[in-house]
Amino acid sequence: MTPCQRILVPLDGSSLAERAIPPAIALAQAFAAAEPCELHILRVVPPIMVALDPTLYTETIHLGEEESKSYLETVAIEYEDSGVPIITAAETGSVAETIVNYAQENKTDLIVISSHGRSGVSRWVYGSVTDKVLRQSCCATLIIREQIEQIAGKFKKIVVCLDGSQLAEQVLETALSLAQCSQAEIILLRIVEPASLLFDMETADQVQESVNALERGEAEAYLNNLMQTLPQTPGILTAHTLMGPPADTIIDFAKEEQVDLIAMSSHGRSGISRWVYGSVTEKVMRGAACATLIMHEQEP
Repeated sequence: MTPCQRILVPLDGSSLAERAIPPAIALAQAFAAAEPCELHILRVVPPIMVALDPTLYTETIHLGEEESKSYLETVAIEYEDSGVPIITAAETGSVAETIVNYAQENKTDLIVISSHGRSGVSRWVYGSVTDKVLRQSCCATLIIREQIEQIAGKFKKIVVCLDGSQLAEQVLETALSLAQCSQAEIILLRIVEPASLLFDMETADQVQESVNALERGEAEAYLNNLMQTLPQTPGILTAHTLMGPPADTIIDFAKEEQVDLIAMSSHGRSGISRWVYGSVTEKVMRGAACATLIMHEQEP
């Protein structure tokens, strides 16, 4: 299991943002079976974007920080019986950048964040914050959807989306660790996008059928070979190859199979028979009805 020593949950003071806490607690408890795992809860006080007297500005920011500390202490007390060490932090600055910097400075292994919070006075426009954190984060990001039922913590069925590239495979280790600590079923999914060829209709149908068959055969062989290299997991491990538009096919498959977590890398290797993966990831993140785990591209 990949060690996870620190999980970060950014909050904005809303109940929607707090939906990320229970799964983060459950994951920290599971990871602690291997080694201690801390939960950091962070609230960022954004700068005031109106002209104020310097003294009034300083006092207002100070009040915001004190209110944030009090709020975080209340949240920490609510979960003090979980057995997970909880560290609270209130900082001032640009919200997304402060979250990313905090994660880097504290060597965070996983960020768990709600896809939306409640915008308003003293609260973030949370969707845009999540997008920015996802694009800039140096670690895996678990996004909890705001429209799904409250997640108790552990996942039952995880689908890992692959495109045949090593970049896409970077999510595997983290996904397998989550599956192991949750005793979850894990599905390796490879999507083959139908060939689009410029021939006359009859020739195009024949050639397209042959190309699609070759692509599907290559995808199935890839998944079979990959499964042979993976460590044993407590849950069921299966592989599926489907044909269709990548993002829509992943979303539909997750819905049909009642998947509660989709795991994928932020980028794969684009090219012949491979996805332009960044756009696929973004479409899945926005369209899926379940939680999504996004692994940011790591340097070799």
